[in-house]
Amino acid sequence: MKDKGAGIAKPKRKKKIWIIILLVVAVLAVVIWNRLHSAPTQAGAENSVVEVEPVQKRDLSDTISLKGTIAGVSRTNVTSRAVAEITSLNVQLGDTVKEGDLLCTLDSGSIREKISDLESSIAKTQAVENISNRQAMEAVQRAKEDQTNQLEEAQRQIMLAEESFNVAQMNYDNGDVDFPTLLSAQRAVEAAKESYEATVQSTNRAIRDAQLAAEQNRYNVSDSASRDTLNDLKEQLADCEIKAPCSGVVTAVNVSVGDVNAEKVTILTIEDTSALKLVTSVAEADILKIEEGMKAVVTADAAGEEEIAGTVSRVVRVKNQGTGDQAAAAGGYSVEVSINNKTLLVGMEAKVKIMIKEKGEVLAIPYDLVMYDENGDAYVLVAEPKEDGSATAVRRNVVLGEEVDYYTEVTGGDLAEGDRMIYDYMHTVVEGQTLSPEQMFSNEGMGGGAEGGADMSGSAEGAE
Repeated sequence: MKDKGAGIAKPKRKKKIWIIILLVVAVLAVVIWNRLHSAPTQAGAENSVVEVEPVQKRDLSDTISLKGTIAGVSRTNVTSRAVAEITSLNVQLGDTVKEGDLLCTLDSGSIREKISDLESSIAKTQAVENISNRQAMEAVQRAKEDQTNQLEEAQRQIMLAEESFNVAQMNYDNGDVDFPTLLSAQRAVEAAKESYEATVQSTNRAIRDAQLAAEQNRYNVSDSASRDTLNDLKEQLADCEIKAPCSGVVTAVNVSVGDVNAEKVTILTIEDTSALKLVTSVAEADILKIEEGMKAVVTADAAGEEEIAGTVSRVVRVKNQGTGDQAAAAGGYSVEVSINNKTLLVGMEAKVKIMIKEKGEVLAIPYDLVMYDENGDAYVLVAEPKEDGSATAVRRNVVLGEEVDYYTEVTGGDLAEGDRMIYDYMHTVVEGQTLSPEQMFSNEGMGGGAEGGADMSGSAEGAE
């Protein structure tokens, strides 16, 4: 039994040896794999060139940039109701005018002739109407007189019939006449009274008809069209001398001497340039951000580097579907910015930055450079200079604020203005890594790269 048991124990020892060998091979494989994969990365990190720039304060105000056109504070289209030939034009494009200045005149001779002819015709018609009115009133008066005469006669007939009846009654009582004679006398009285009532009705009807005819004649509007035409001609005559309705600059002249003016056609346009504004279109994505009263800065090629202060004076949140003067762009929303400048000219192209949120100068860094540790705390890497010109990648904790235009505000932490932050967007540089002078370059004059490396020996204040 022992021999048998001893024979069984030998394979177990061989199995343990193989397990140990396999473990050793696995460990060697892991080590070799790590070296093969870490060596290029480490080599790349050691040989990579990175940008190193000082941390600065930046204006993180939120703005919207737009393009627009300079315009006067108001625009007035000058028209004339006179349909006549233009005989003089006293202004040209670009002239400055004052309110009340004579701009142009139109031929009033033909209008005066029409007025004279029409007034003569209306006067004749009026004379006929006056005669007709007088005749109508006389007809009413005659109808009233006829009524009086006819009623008096009817009343006299009643009195005669009553007297005859009284005589017949007395003779009947004395037995001188029979009853039929008395009855005939009574019926004569009744007939006279009925005739009186009929006369009242007929004469009243005649008076009423005469009065209606006179009333209708008085309100006769058969010549109202001529009167309307006369009023229109008089308004045209008053509009033959066109004066400036406001002060400003003539920005459009649409007629020449000899042209025949048409009603409601713009003769010329005046813009009030006592104050200027910039009119611009705004995209849907931005229109709800803009409010009246917001600050703005306007620049124009004609003004050079000057920044002109402005204020949003009007926000149009309705798409303009027309083509009138108010349309900044076809179908677009629009904004008007009042500017503190009188030297720019109407029609000039300009740019405007509207201040949506005024932040001012704050410490800011590119938000793509921010990293987070396992606790979620934000930090960046800065290049801390050494005496030999190299630098060490050192962590600086940051507390972040608002993000505006690729930058984020730094509201806390241990990052200071002037610290040389490592612009490593791929995050290949690690904390504690040494950067040689050849690996660092700067756009702020710190040297680096092919030019021979960065000068990292100075302090933050000195480099600035």
